[in-house]
Amino acid sequence: MTIEQAINRAQVLETGHFIFADGDHATLKLEMDHLWEHPAELATVLAALARADGLPPADVILGAPTGGQRLAEAVAELTGLPLARLERVPGGAKQDFRFVSAADRQLALAARSPRIYEDVVTTLSSVAGVVKLLEPRRQAVRSLAVWRRGQVKPAYRAGLADHYLVEQPILSLPPDECQVCHPRA
Repeated sequence: MTIEQAINRAQVLETGHFIFADGDHATLKLEMDHLWEHPAELATVLAALARADGLPPADVILGAPTGGQRLAEAVAELTGLPLARLERVPGGAKQDFRFVSAADRQLALAARSPRIYEDVVTTLSSVAGVVKLLEPRRQAVRSLAVWRRGQVKPAYRAGLADHYLVEQPILSLPPDECQVCHPRA
C-alpha cells in the first residue's frame, strides 16, 4: 500500500468548510489523527517515516508538538532511536517549544544528525520552531513530514533540509476569497 492509499483508506482527507489558525479558509483538510484509528494504514506511514528513504541516518529524533511528536514517539519505538521530547511553551506562540527535560535537551544537542518529524506542513513554521532549539551550524538537521500541503516559506528552511512523503498542495484562501462564505452567483 502506498502512502497516498493509506491516507485515503484512513479517511485523513476531510471535506467541509475549515478555518485555519492563520485565518485562511479551505474546503479540504488533513486530519492525521484519523491514522491512529487505522492500524494497517498507520503501520504503512510509520514504516515509511522510519525508513526515511534517501536520508542519512539520524542519531536522535524529535517531533514538532503535537502531531509530529506523536509520530516521533512511534518511530522511536519502531526503530530504537533515541527521542528528545518537546512541549509547547505555555502562553507562547504556536511555534514556541522547549525541551521537556534537561536530559532531552542534552540528547538533542549532542546529536550530529537530528531528524524532526511532523505530520502536516503548510509553511514549515513548526519545524522552524524546533530548529531554534538546535545548533544547525554544527548539526545536520533534517525534517521529514507525512504531507506538505502548502507553500513553504524560504526563511523557515534556514538551518535544515526538509523532506516529505507526499507533496500535494491543498488550496486555502483568504476569508474574502472563500467560496463558501462568498458564493459566486
